[in-house]
Amino acid sequence: MMINNYGFAAWVAANHTVLLELGVGTHHGEWFGHSVGKRQYGLNERRFALFNTSRWNAENRPACCEVVPVLYDGLFDTTAIEACLEDLRVNGSRMVPGFMQPEGVIIYHTAANSFFKKTMPNDGAKGNI
Repeated sequence: MMINNYGFAAWVAANHTVLLELGVGTHHGEWFGHSVGKRQYGLNERRFALFNTSRWNAENRPACCEVVPVLYDGLFDTTAIEACLEDLRVNGSRMVPGFMQPEGVIIYHTAANSFFKKTMPNDGAKGNI
């Protein structure tokens, strides 16, 4: 049984051939836009954004995907993460310029080889996204 989460399964089926360009492995990202979750980013369509910015960028990504923008690159630093969140609060989304209620940031911790998500306005609080 295939679950069609906000049209994601149908999008994968429609983009199957292009998605094969991602290669073997796990590819982290997020389905966002029209009718996906509480924040729809003012979009009339749905999009998929890849998180692995060390592998994917605007020039080498599959045509059906976007890549999240890099807001900070450096040592793990909670002060830098909070500064990125404050910048988003003041200036809005970098993923969808002009959208003033961005969800938050994805943090890749190299040593842990893991992604973490910090959301706004109340990270971890029920109903914050």
